Amino acid sequence: MVTTDYQTSEKIWMFAKRMEPHLIRNQADMEKLMKMLILHDSVRARTAGAGADTQNTQSGMQGQPLSHHEVKALWNEFERKESYEARVAHAMLNLLEQVHF
Repeated sequence: MVTTDYQTSEKIWMFAKRMEPHLIRNQADMEKLMKMLILHDSVRARTAGAGADTQNTQSGMQGQPLSHHEVKALWNEFERKESYEARVAHAMLNLLEQVHF
């Protein structure tokens, strides 16, 4: 079964929303987590040659555009696993990849 980029993005979002009550109990910043997941998903789609919508990469959860500096800082934090949210994002993405959610 072939999964489209849209379906993959939707699965990532649904997984994060289902984990939200647990993550909030652990004081996770859900907005930051979702931004990291969206940013990762946009980069993944772009590198796969899917021509991801740049609006997804540049928009925040409330429709506020992110500056280049904010995107770069968020990406660096994600890549270095510097925060709880970054570690959770990596764990979620690894789990989804292994179970082919």
